[in-house]
Amino acid sequence: MNTNRREFLKKTSALTAGIGLSSIISAKTIQSVPQHSSSQNVNLGVIGVGMGCRDLQGALTDNPWVHCLGLCDVNQQRLEEQATRFKKDFPEQTSSMLLYTDFRKLLENEDIDGVIVATPDHWHTYIFAEALKAKKAIYIEKPVANTIEECNLLIDLQKKYQEVVTTGLWQTSQRYFRQANEILKSGVLGDVYKVQLWINEPTNPIAKVEDTTAPEYIDYDMWLGPAPKRPFNNHRYWSWRTFWDYGGGQQTDWGVHWIDSAFDGLKALGLCDRSYPEAVFSSAYKHPESFNETPSCQTTIFQYKNFHIEWTQQVAKLYNRNQGVAWIGSKGTLVCNREGYELIPEIGKDRNPLAEAVLLKGKFEDGGIEAHASNWCQCIQNQSKNTNSPVEKGAFATILAHLGNISYRTSSCISYDPITRSIVNNPKASAYAQAKYRDPWNLPIV
Repeated sequence: MNTNRREFLKKTSALTAGIGLSSIISAKTIQSVPQHSSSQNVNLGVIGVGMGCRDLQGALTDNPWVHCLGLCDVNQQRLEEQATRFKKDFPEQTSSMLLYTDFRKLLENEDIDGVIVATPDHWHTYIFAEALKAKKAIYIEKPVANTIEECNLLIDLQKKYQEVVTTGLWQTSQRYFRQANEILKSGVLGDVYKVQLWINEPTNPIAKVEDTTAPEYIDYDMWLGPAPKRPFNNHRYWSWRTFWDYGGGQQTDWGVHWIDSAFDGLKALGLCDRSYPEAVFSSAYKHPESFNETPSCQTTIFQYKNFHIEWTQQVAKLYNRNQGVAWIGSKGTLVCNREGYELIPEIGKDRNPLAEAVLLKGKFEDGGIEAHASNWCQCIQNQSKNTNSPVEKGAFATILAHLGNISYRTSSCISYDPITRSIVNNPKASAYAQAKYRDPWNLPIV
């Protein structure tokens, strides 16, 4: 079984609407869960079977000692489809798998060692807290939370409970990015003054979709959870990332991946070890007739003393690539994405290159999720908290992405104080940093 993320997403009915919640489906029990976990096996559960099952696939692939004991989703149709697929592709590792529609029931299963949380973003913090209380290791998908307040709360919760936590920022484990960081350490780029991050997408407006009644197989009220009460809308449900109640558009979707990779590289360069920018400013465009709320074209600048980072969501490709990160220096530019990397030398006054050109093209993603998920599982087995992407790392990238969106939404340049955990002298922007939960759900407390 060796399916990359692109192929996986073609096989599933949609990418990211899943979440596991309201009641256990005893009729769908495949076999009984073992009385006791093996001291050698790592037993996992998945809450949200969209991207969560891609992460699970990465954990199970080539790791016969990793087993799945539970899948959970409020969409029963999707839940059953994924269960059937995993039973077929990983029969021995899913022989004791149970199906749930209530994440709380899954967390009660004491034989589950770790959970993958891959719900819509507005659910991440609540489930993260409950999983820690249940003494589970956690793989929390990116972005780690839907507000800055919740990002900081995740850090505090982990400090209290001290479980084995990683985030879904898997590029940090992928070989192209790791090799790129080694190139950066060599100093071959000279003085690096800018990092460019991008994804290219069309700006075509999304047509309005009318509200309807939720299908019987979807527990929509539980899908909403702490988010505001709204009528079911098929587009909001499947394309939730484009609505502020549940996500932050491409800035917090793809953007957090590239922000994280940018700072891996900046650390390798010795320029910055994840300190916060002096200022953040973002400008964006959304077609006035588009049904979605988040922008379809956006530029965000993260300003530092000696360099700056630019995130762009745009129509045109950069460096002939539809997504990536580029560290731009006085002697050359290093471009890296999920298909490889390239060092593009600057030309000196004597018309000779100032650095040696390098080009590596490989398979898309090439085992990145597998490497990342395996690292987490190995840490669970060894009871090591030193995962490749601890929650502090994921929270940093997510906070920066949220600052970009808040700047756009308030049309203001903003500064963030990590000591007070607050946006400086901007009450309107500060309001967007706070979480609001719908009854009966409450923001977790430490």
